[in-house]
Amino acid sequence: MKQVKLNNADAGISEIILGTWAIGGSNWGPYDEKNAVSAVETALDNGINAIDTAPVYGDGHAEKLIGKAIRGKRDKVFLATKCGLDIYSRKYDRDLSSSYIEKDLHGSLERLNTDFIDLYQCHWPDPRTPVEETMSALLKFRQQGKIRHIGVSNFSRAELSEALRCAPIFSLQPHYSLLERSPETELLSLCVENNINVFPYGCLGAGMLTGKYRECPRFTRGDARSFFYRYFKPKYWSKVRRLVDEMEAISQRKGATTGAVALSWLLGRPGIKSVVVGARSASQVVENIAGVPIDLSEDELRALDASSRDVYEA
Repeated sequence: MKQVKLNNADAGISEIILGTWAIGGSNWGPYDEKNAVSAVETALDNGINAIDTAPVYGDGHAEKLIGKAIRGKRDKVFLATKCGLDIYSRKYDRDLSSSYIEKDLHGSLERLNTDFIDLYQCHWPDPRTPVEETMSALLKFRQQGKIRHIGVSNFSRAELSEALRCAPIFSLQPHYSLLERSPETELLSLCVENNINVFPYGCLGAGMLTGKYRECPRFTRGDARSFFYRYFKPKYWSKVRRLVDEMEAISQRKGATTGAVALSWLLGRPGIKSVVVGARSASQVVENIAGVPIDLSEDELRALDASSRDVYEA
């Protein structure tokens, strides 16, 4: 697994970051904890040294599982988690007030069984809390050594610009893939200008970009694929399939997986350092890292761009 140098940091991390929303035990259909533990262990054994999680993933369950899995290996793991979604009321309201961040942070430290978080990220912007209050709290915890870097997730250009006026922002985690290209309009250029590391999530479109779905699937209410990923809808599916067909043709020529095409395309975009890729089992981890990155020709990039925009602009 290739290691990449991060902006404003001494250490590097793997090009693939293990995403753990699905191993939290909620929002992703049937759950198997043994497979979840195996996914984390296999990632670490195969050179992935960065893990991204959040308290809201299974109301703390993902963090607890990770805390157990990295016991004795903490010094080898770049650990990222988030704050600002109220899991304690189970209403999941956005709350980036200083008092809630303090509660959230200490809960994460306990569940992860660690003294510090490498990257602590605001999960979603909170319009009710002044950004100055949020960043002041994060700077305090960084000074105390409880967090090392400050990041944001799901922030717009305006929100990121405002945060930058209050604190040094280490990273942005946007929803970005061949299916979701909104960060390209304004966000990526701001990140490049300010040396902000970009770690996109949703890179495989919840499986859409791996070719696993031949027909438009249906999911139960409450499954993230039914409400978070808009292209799991019949009206988009013919265009999604044309994009995946193009990806499969490329993958066959390269002797790679379709998912490798999706991840390699992202890793070649401006500002992208590493990609957050979720997995629920050891086999998914192995499949996700196979052959990444692959070289894509200019013709292949143009073909992907055209098919991708056809879906995204639908």
